[in-house]
Amino acid sequence: DTVTVLETNLDDAAPEVIGYTFDRLFAAGALDVFTVPVQMKKNRPGTLLTVIAPSAVVGELEAVMFRETGTFGIRRHTATRSKLRREAVTVATPWGPVKAKKGWRDGFELVTPEYEDCARVAREHNVPLRIVYDAVRGALSPSPRSVRP
Repeated sequence: DTVTVLETNLDDAAPEVIGYTFDRLFAAGALDVFTVPVQMKKNRPGTLLTVIAPSAVVGELEAVMFRETGTFGIRRHTATRSKLRREAVTVATPWGPVKAKKGWRDGFELVTPEYEDCARVAREHNVPLRIVYDAVRGALSPSPRSVRP
């Protein structure tokens, strides 16, 4: 799988602006968005904004980055990535259905509960989030020859 990675260093963006920019980037088709604290020139603290995207939406994502952050430049490079095969599943829990992802490759299996569903169930039933996560993972135990982290 091939993706485009967009990066820019921000030295004067308010946290609220960065959060809003995340929302806009995801709405424009970003696959992932993250930040990393960095030390910039003149010893100033800053933020590295990284966007992972399909090449088809790079132009729109760059427009969002320029417009929302005020950056003067964006680095772009192509990256290849390895992915697990995946399947979206719905798991029955004591508090109702919860969405999850199952991923697998070469005998390895991974189960990841969907945060939004787990958080909703935890709030609605006043159950700790970690307990909901454990229930989902327990319901989707991998086969005996699989390994779960």
